[in-house]
Amino acid sequence: MTPPPARIDVTRGQIVRIMVRSDATDVAHVHGYDKAAYLEPNKPGTIAFLADQSGLFAVETHISDLQLLQLAVH
Repeated sequence: MTPPPARIDVTRGQIVRIMVRSDATDVAHVHGYDKAAYLEPNKPGTIAFLADQSGLFAVETHISDLQLLQLAVH
């Protein structure tokens, strides 16, 4: 996975856009916000939302079960 999983800090009230590209069909999901993007091989999928909840949220794929990043909203 490139880049390796990291923790990304954002400010509450900020618009967040996460772009994910996969080599296989999958679903990228932001836990706690219940936002997702369906991924097709080699086509970017984007998740965009308002960070209106404070906390630490995992962003993962569901089929391949990979943690992509942790989103820390302050």
